[in-house]
Amino acid sequence: MRRPELRLSLVAALALVAAFVAAVAIGAGPPYPSPVDGQTVYDTAGVLSPATRARAESIIAGIEQRSAAQVVVYTQIKPESDTQDAAARDAAALIDQWGIGRKGFDDSLVILLDLDESRCHGQAQLYAGSGFRAAFMTDADRQSVFDNEMAPHLRDCDMDGAVLAAVQAADRATTPQNAGRLELARQLNAVLGFGGLLLGVLLVGWWLWHWLRYGRDPVYLDDPSIYMPAPPPRLTPATAVLIMEGRCTRRALTTALLDLASRGELVFRHESGLLGFGSKVGVQISKPDEEDVHQRLIRRSPLGPGEKLALEKISDIASEDADAYVDQKGLLEFGKSVDAFNDRLEGGAVAGGWYRRKPSSVIQRWQWLGFAELAVAALAFWGAVKLPSDGLTVAAIALGLAGAATLFGSRWMPAVTQPGSMVRAWLFAYRRTLQRTLEQSRSMDEVVASKAVPWVETPDQALVWGVALGLHRDVERVLERTAEDDRKGLAATAWYPVWYASGSGGGGGGSGAGGGGLMAGSAIPSFGGMFAALGTIGNSPSSSGGFGGGGSSGGGGAGGSF
Repeated sequence: MRRPELRLSLVAALALVAAFVAAVAIGAGPPYPSPVDGQTVYDTAGVLSPATRARAESIIAGIEQRSAAQVVVYTQIKPESDTQDAAARDAAALIDQWGIGRKGFDDSLVILLDLDESRCHGQAQLYAGSGFRAAFMTDADRQSVFDNEMAPHLRDCDMDGAVLAAVQAADRATTPQNAGRLELARQLNAVLGFGGLLLGVLLVGWWLWHWLRYGRDPVYLDDPSIYMPAPPPRLTPATAVLIMEGRCTRRALTTALLDLASRGELVFRHESGLLGFGSKVGVQISKPDEEDVHQRLIRRSPLGPGEKLALEKISDIASEDADAYVDQKGLLEFGKSVDAFNDRLEGGAVAGGWYRRKPSSVIQRWQWLGFAELAVAALAFWGAVKLPSDGLTVAAIALGLAGAATLFGSRWMPAVTQPGSMVRAWLFAYRRTLQRTLEQSRSMDEVVASKAVPWVETPDQALVWGVALGLHRDVERVLERTAEDDRKGLAATAWYPVWYASGSGGGGGGSGAGGGGLMAGSAIPSFGGMFAALGTIGNSPSSSGGFGGGGSSGGGGAGGSF
């Protein structure tokens, strides 16, 4: 009978061992079992005495009552966590899964023992949330606790002494003064976050208020069914571009140069490089032909201040060349005068009563404000990284978005006056008239003869105003149809601009017959290519479980092997 009893005893012992091992295996995390309300010491490895667990629970309760910080002790059998990094990840996962530490304060501390099967060796971690690190125990403080207070006990396999040493060190560090400092810092962090967000909204609202009061254009009735036979009086083509675009653009400068060319003041040379690559546009100063009826008619309209300045500057550059020719290098030099041209053009628009203030100065002022907001946002972000402070990060993002909105919206701040709004509507109505006329014509002479645009007296006027109103492709199509009729012998005469020269030679056809030498429409100005080639003007050469919902983000570990 003794043998069966012995066998039963062995089976029972093995069952108890298996149950214990299973319980230990269940306790190894992550993931971890759910926490128990009111419990802060979890000895799943079975290495702490009841007295140690009770003593640690009591000390931790005092810590939370005094400072509101939350401390957890957790032991587990996990041989695979045999490095400090692995143990630190285990501790961080415990904080995140259980939500240890108050949300927004992250004042958590986890004392974790990852042990091997011997229960005498493994990894120890004192992993603190960002708030606990900042207010109570730095990484250096916790590492000192491990090296000087825990390690001697761990080397002797005294887990009770090691855990109590760590808990008592946390108890000494969590003073009311440090807790108050954390409260103040986190409250300030929240104020920075909400305050920065509010400031960003206020800045965007301030920009919107200024736009509604000063930047919004007066509404003047316009309708696609409205057509006008002529542009507004006293308005140069370049100024028309300014009013329609709301600011000075490259098209305004190109239009001014075309206006000067139509008056006989200069000639464009469109030259292609080897095999047609490397298209370039140059400008040659010329003298107006007093016998040319078209030029005399156009010169009856006075030049604006911007056009006068452009002619003066480009003539000065051309005077250095024997042929009075300005190549691409000279156009780059002329580009230094673009700001002065824009200023003169805008000054004329203000003097005409179409703008309250110069658009470029209004845009520049708001751009500087946007850059200032972005600079402050960058400094705030730098400070947020250094502190660290997620509230300051929110403030930096809000200020950055406000700065970007101010910078992007600066282009809409210049506002035309009531007369300027009327002129803009008039220009759009005239654009519709001229566009329909161009679409129905096979030559620029037909455009001039059309009753829809009686104001147009010369093909040059129609061309310049077509470019000013953004109809350069329509003008090119008319000239292409003229070239087609010319090749077929259907046109008695064909008009091409005398101020446009293809290649390094003379003009491209003139106002007379456009027959021989018209190489695939080479006398037809490619205004799209001209805009691209003149694009360098103005540019410089390239030279859970009762815890408070905290997290491990921003936390850090301290500890080592034993």
